[in-house]
Amino acid sequence: MSNIPRGSIASDDSQAPLIPDAPRKVMPSWSIHILSIALCLSSGFQQGYIASVLNQPYAQIEQFINSSWIERTGHPISDSTLHLLWSLLNVCFPIATIFGQFLAGWMCSQFGRKYTALIASFLYIPGAILCAAAKWCFPAFELLFVGRIIWSLANGVNTVNATVWIVECAPPQIRGRMAAMQEFFMALGSLLTQAVGVPFSTDELWPYNFLPNCAVVLVSMVMFWWVAESPQFIMEKYNDVERARKALAQYHGVSEDDPSVEAEMRICEQSIGKNKEKKKTAGGIETSHTGMEIMFMPWRAKDQTSRLIRYCAWVGVMVKIAYVFTGARSLRGYSTFILYTLSNFTYAQATWLSFATGLLRLPFTLVPVFLVDRLGRRPLIVVSMLVSFISLLAMIVAIDIGGEWKYATFIGLTVLLLINTCGIGSVSRFYAAELVPRNLLLSSVSTLTMFEALTKIGVEFAFYPTANVIGAQSLLLFLVPTGIFTLMCYFMCPETSRMTVNEVLNNVAAKKKMDVVFPM
Repeated sequence: MSNIPRGSIASDDSQAPLIPDAPRKVMPSWSIHILSIALCLSSGFQQGYIASVLNQPYAQIEQFINSSWIERTGHPISDSTLHLLWSLLNVCFPIATIFGQFLAGWMCSQFGRKYTALIASFLYIPGAILCAAAKWCFPAFELLFVGRIIWSLANGVNTVNATVWIVECAPPQIRGRMAAMQEFFMALGSLLTQAVGVPFSTDELWPYNFLPNCAVVLVSMVMFWWVAESPQFIMEKYNDVERARKALAQYHGVSEDDPSVEAEMRICEQSIGKNKEKKKTAGGIETSHTGMEIMFMPWRAKDQTSRLIRYCAWVGVMVKIAYVFTGARSLRGYSTFILYTLSNFTYAQATWLSFATGLLRLPFTLVPVFLVDRLGRRPLIVVSMLVSFISLLAMIVAIDIGGEWKYATFIGLTVLLLINTCGIGSVSRFYAAELVPRNLLLSSVSTLTMFEALTKIGVEFAFYPTANVIGAQSLLLFLVPTGIFTLMCYFMCPETSRMTVNEVLNNVAAKKKMDVVFPM
């Protein structure tokens, strides 16, 4: 029997079959660990911090805004106007995030993933300082809005950059685990604000809730300085094959001639070739449409390849929007309000219970880190959606009954936040990026995250004023869509665990009986 190397093809005369490579366990390299932690500190951690920093001192900040208004006009602001201003302050986050996500595509293309991360991370510092300075520059409460906008704009840039960079550099076998770390750091950022918020939620000390973040930003910037640029950008900008190969080998923790590096380099080169030719090729099927045409112009991009990519991209959009409508993201930022105003806990109890929920979230965020590549994305999405529906229903009933049922409200809120932490909340961060071809990745991620942010704006802007008027029934804003999206996710979401994008697309094509085959 002739010696045939594994993964190679014998000569034409031998007619020997292809012998596949034996599966091998992939160990994350130090470089991918450092990159993952830096991206988590600059993206997920900041997102958790921004979303929760107004949660515990909300009564003191509302009072500060009212006092500023009195100082200028001589009379207090009406309750309805104050609630509207508070909602606007909260939705500054998703609104500015949208602009950051649009900006991210241009910045990543012009400056690369590394310098985009450094520039955006630096902007966090003036954003946080301006928020704190509002108190010291009384009655300039507008500084809260300006600082939050700058902070959120930078987070929008880093959210897109983090998703694209980790997908481009992490080996497929551990990609989900690396990306799922974002939710852990998001919980960590939220927990830090809640821990600081317990002693600092007073009329004098509330500005100090914003400042601990600056130290975290400096740490992430130092880490970014020491990691390599994305090999995809190196090839796009400089066409430097050796430098890109070296960076990829460093991230994969293997030698430069390793087959995994060679396979990823082929994907990079194919992607660049497609971008230059402005066409996508899949198994002999060509389409001359851009990514935006594929997603938004079905009457123009009618070929089967475009239809398949469009379907998968919109499934990714659906999962992101489904997560917003579970209410986990919005209610996390309003947890003290729900416990204090709607459930009639004392203010001290509400702040401590909010902190306890944040503390519980932290270990739960590790569940997807260890299980997302074993259990798969689909089970985590569907189960967490179903439990979210039950939790929201329990909260509505408990708030309406009142009295001792307030503890049921706390349990329902806690379960809602925890199940999303280890389910769709974690998976939705990277799931959409696993459904589109590499050459469309950057533009697609920017567009997909924009839809999520737009939904978040509407939901968060509507919830707080509505809850102040109708109480528990405001949670129907989340309950009804969650029931609908649970069914849609069950029937439409494909599994992507341990698969390349092309494998996922081929599986979806086979299921939908489409005559499309992407090269493996």
